[in-house]
Amino acid sequence: MKYFILRFFSFFSFPILIITFIIFLYIKLDVYLDFGYHKNYSWKYHFQQLGDISTKKILKSSINYNSFIFGSSRTVDVYACYLQKKIKNSRFFHYANWGETIGGIYAKLKLLDSLGYRLDNIIIYFDTDHTFANDGKCQSSDHYLLTHENKYKYFYIHFRSFFSSLDYDKIKILLGYKVNGKIFPNWESDIVTNDSRHTCSDILLNNYGVKKSGKIFFTKIDSLKKCGFLYQRNKFQKFKEKQISLYEKNILIKIKDILEKHKSKYYIVITPLYDQLKFNTSDMQIIDKIFDKNVYDFSGINYITNNVYNYPDRGHFQAYISKNIIDSIILCRQ
Repeated sequence: MKYFILRFFSFFSFPILIITFIIFLYIKLDVYLDFGYHKNYSWKYHFQQLGDISTKKILKSSINYNSFIFGSSRTVDVYACYLQKKIKNSRFFHYANWGETIGGIYAKLKLLDSLGYRLDNIIIYFDTDHTFANDGKCQSSDHYLLTHENKYKYFYIHFRSFFSSLDYDKIKILLGYKVNGKIFPNWESDIVTNDSRHTCSDILLNNYGVKKSGKIFFTKIDSLKKCGFLYQRNKFQKFKEKQISLYEKNILIKIKDILEKHKSKYYIVITPLYDQLKFNTSDMQIIDKIFDKNVYDFSGINYITNNVYNYPDRGHFQAYISKNIIDSIILCRQ
């Protein structure tokens, strides 16, 4: 019996040691920034969720923010540092997420309200393709304080997600080696404003809003046109199918209640997407009724969307478009 027990433990001890070592490496490297404190919380690996990381950043921050940017990846080129120069006494935090939904926006606003932040100035991007997707629910990959998921289940989901699609790059990450390519965009964010992909500076702001151009850029766009990636759009205005459910309408009302509670100066921007589709008429009536004169619609067929050179990847528009939008909507309110 003693011999059997010794063989049993010797058989399982090695796998247990390996698993323990792997867990140790995972926690030590902290690829999802779940454990301990980090100097900066930035989108480093493609499997991370921007909203999740940004939530961790603001929870650890001691800065007294009073202004926020919400929306999908299309807000990346809305520079918080630029907005701070345009809006007096504002301290902006960029609180976006990949494929952000209306439920995600509401959850973030609700969290900020519960943490005691002032919401003096709010920029919200509505997309006709993402904002009301999945019935507007907060993304399951977002922070557990937003999804109201069990904290330890949230850690487990990250652990399982990392190892369920283990590949050569992830093994290198686990062993502490450098990686590059698509898995490692390494978008260092500004440590104060949380702007993605840049650190705020006077030089940056001086170049903000410069159009991408030049022979190489135009050749790239022309090739995307030829291969059909930048497809021909309909000459007549088309509309999305109805999207806003009763659940989503109630979320919109709750967002408005929070903004009114804080007496926020807010701007709802409907983004100018390449597909040139506009919200369904009944959906637009709901948005207009709730947010009234605070809605700025740049969707559909217009001078921005007609220019294919404004869309380097079809899904996003050039940075100068966001700068022009900021300038125009703020000017309207002055």
